[in-house]
Amino acid sequence: MSRTDDIDSAGRAAEEAAGWFARLQGEAATGDDWLAFERWLQASPAHALAYERLEDLWVDLEHAQLARELGGRPLLAAHRRRPARAAVRSPGRRVWLGAGAALAASLVVAVGIGLWPAPDAPARVYRTADGQTQQIQLADGTHIRLNVSSNISVSLGRRTRQVQMADAEAVFDVAHDPQRPFLITVGDRQVRVVGTEFNLRHRADKVSLTVRRGVVEVRPANSPQAPAVRVTVGQQLLLTEGQAGAILKVSDPEAAFAWTSGQLIYRDQPLSEVAADLSRRFAVPVRVADMRTAGLRFSGVLITDSEPDVLRRLQAYAPVRVERTHEAIVLHSR
Repeated sequence: MSRTDDIDSAGRAAEEAAGWFARLQGEAATGDDWLAFERWLQASPAHALAYERLEDLWVDLEHAQLARELGGRPLLAAHRRRPARAAVRSPGRRVWLGAGAALAASLVVAVGIGLWPAPDAPARVYRTADGQTQQIQLADGTHIRLNVSSNISVSLGRRTRQVQMADAEAVFDVAHDPQRPFLITVGDRQVRVVGTEFNLRHRADKVSLTVRRGVVEVRPANSPQAPAVRVTVGQQLLLTEGQAGAILKVSDPEAAFAWTSGQLIYRDQPLSEVAADLSRRFAVPVRVADMRTAGLRFSGVLITDSEPDVLRRLQAYAPVRVERTHEAIVLHSR
């Protein structure tokens, strides 16, 4: 292939990347769109390279006037926090196509730029205590928000990025890097990510994964070649360690992400789970008095502003009575 053919091929990849960039920016992007985008990325190394350079250029522009006028944000590079749904603007098709064309032209010029792999870094452990959350920015641009009473270990290598997730809950906004997949070992499962945003919860032997952007693959940790379960936008995967089956269902991502704004949302969940969540947030443990109380089902929204207010609301919403002892807060059924 001649140099002219190479340039033409790179130009086509750049134009297609710009089209995908514009298409996926909108809140109307569906799970099928993301799956089609993933297939396009994997169809050719040139596609992944073109899209990566497109995002790099967009990040360079985000502090410039063009980025401010377009209200744009990197889709997968996670250099900025995802704005609240109500604050997201949807630029018109003409604006996006204009921006895409300009970026595509820039990509053709940038075809010869090379990327050096980062050296392996030692694993780093992140922990939060009861009542404490933590914001984590990794060197690759990935953003992690760690919930209360959580423990994870992160290792960034030249070929993979790996997380070991113990008892923990976290929101992951993973930076796009097709050459270095982001792998999370949680219980007896492995979560594989290229670039997306999701909430992952591992408490006792229960795991739940809720996707707000992109596509996530889940397979047995000891069988990396096994068929994967794909979880996409607006879906939630529920599984139990030691059990082969899993439940994949439609779910509102905002409910799973609510803890990041100081809320706990429950839909027909056992009171024992509510008590465990509150125990991780307050200095005094919250317990259920007996099995009958533990099995009560609860639906509602608890704002976790202060211990007294949360307990007062819980008594108003659920048929429980709160007893304070020297060692704990005990919930009794009424």
